[in-house]
Amino acid sequence: MSSLVRSNRDIKPKNQASINDFNKKADAKKDKNNPKNKNVTSVTFNTNLKINNHIRNKLQAIALTGLAENQKDAIEIALAAYLESLTKNEREAINLQANTLEARDVSKKNK
Repeated sequence: MSSLVRSNRDIKPKNQASINDFNKKADAKKDKNNPKNKNVTSVTFNTNLKINNHIRNKLQAIALTGLAENQKDAIEIALAAYLESLTKNEREAINLQANTLEARDVSKKNK
């Protein structure tokens, strides 16, 4: 057993890291996450939506029957179907409002 312990002492790494290697990676990550370094044109982030159990159950049923992959997709499908039922003017009004809200999100992210 003692010969095995001694043989493990002879193992040497191929490459040796220095503290500068880690600092470079941290700086690169900061630059990547800093919106001031690039102009963000679109953002996506999760939010919460309060719904009652009946709506949740219908969304889950849509997902369980395979009509949607998950509840989020079920909402997207239902919204798309609803938007298709609207008149052209109603859709344009909704798109204008949605684009304004999207621009607000981007503006917040760029600050």
